[in-house]
Amino acid sequence: MKVTRINTPFPAVSIDDFIPSKALVRAAAQSFELVEEEDWVKYAADKGQVQYCSKGRDTTPPAALSVMDYIATHFDPNIVFEGLTDKAFPDMSHYGGGMMITPNSNNEGGFLGMHIDADVHAKNPSWKREYSAILCLSEEYDESFDLLVHDGKSSHNRIPYKFNRLNVFKCSKNSWHGLPEISKGMDRKTLGVMYWSVMGEEEKASARLKAEFNKNLDFS
Repeated sequence: MKVTRINTPFPAVSIDDFIPSKALVRAAAQSFELVEEEDWVKYAADKGQVQYCSKGRDTTPPAALSVMDYIATHFDPNIVFEGLTDKAFPDMSHYGGGMMITPNSNNEGGFLGMHIDADVHAKNPSWKREYSAILCLSEEYDESFDLLVHDGKSSHNRIPYKFNRLNVFKCSKNSWHGLPEISKGMDRKTLGVMYWSVMGEEEKASARLKAEFNKNLDFS
C-alpha cells in the first residue's frame, strides 16, 4: 500500500488500495442501492450541504459494514500519525460516519460546505473527535470529488479522491474541509469511520457541540 502524508494545512494521510479485495469495495458501493429511503439522513442546501448519510450500524448493508469494520480493525491512527495521539479509538457503531453519498447523478447539486465537525459524540458526550477516516468507493470520479482542506487562515490544500483510497485527517478547531458541487451526472460515495478519545473536564468545557460552516475561506 502506498502511503502519502501531508502536514499542511493540517496532518492527513492517504493510503492507496487499503482494502485487499477490490471486489468487496465494489460490493460496498453497490450496497448503497439497498438502503431504504427512510434510512438515509438527507441534508439540504440550507444546512450547508447536499448529502445523504446512513443512520448507523443497524441500517447498514453487510458489504458496507464489513468494509467499515475492516477499517476500524486494521487502521490505527496512533501509529500511522507517529505519536500525534496515543489513545484514539474507532467508534464501531459508525454513528456520525458510515455511508455517505454526495449526489448529483440526477442534478441534486451535491456539495459539502467548508466546515469543522462537532468535537463531541452525540451519543457518548465524553468522547472527543480525533480523526476522520474516509474510504473512497466510487470507481467513476473526477477532480470535483477531491476534498478541499483549509486551516481557517491562509493555508489550504486538497486531498485527492481515488477508488479504494483511505483518506484520514486529524480533526481540530482549524480542520476546515469540504467540496464544491461535484460534476453533474455523478455520485460521490464514501464510507467513514470516526476515531475518538475520552475528554478531560477542561476539554469538555470548551468542546464544540455542533458543526460550524464557513463560506468566507480564501483559496487564492
